[in-house]
Amino acid sequence: MLLGIDTATRLAGLALYDEQRGRVLGEETWHSANNHTVELMPRLVRLLDQQGLAPGDLSGLAVSLGPGSFTGLRIGLGVAKGLALAQRLPLVGIPTPEVTAQPHKHQRLPIWAILRAGRGR
Repeated sequence: MLLGIDTATRLAGLALYDEQRGRVLGEETWHSANNHTVELMPRLVRLLDQQGLAPGDLSGLAVSLGPGSFTGLRIGLGVAKGLALAQRLPLVGIPTPEVTAQPHKHQRLPIWAILRAGRGR
């Protein structure tokens, strides 16, 4: 069971992917007003509970690397690294623009993933 964590932007998300069945079992996205610190763990616990899973059932983790909110990235990376160390799981970081562009990869035209840089940029 793979857990994906994305807290790089104000649109945060979690997803559980079952490698055996080849499908997403559960996911949640939400708009965060830079409250990732208090929002992430309760949502992660709820997602695991909904599937009848515990952290020990995970086989790997993926986390967004940004660019994005410093605090959001810090929270997502901290939770991912903590879980990876505690459960001895592989952890991979994925640049946020790659995740953003992924659904459009089969288009013949060039793809430009554009993210808000913060401070109005």
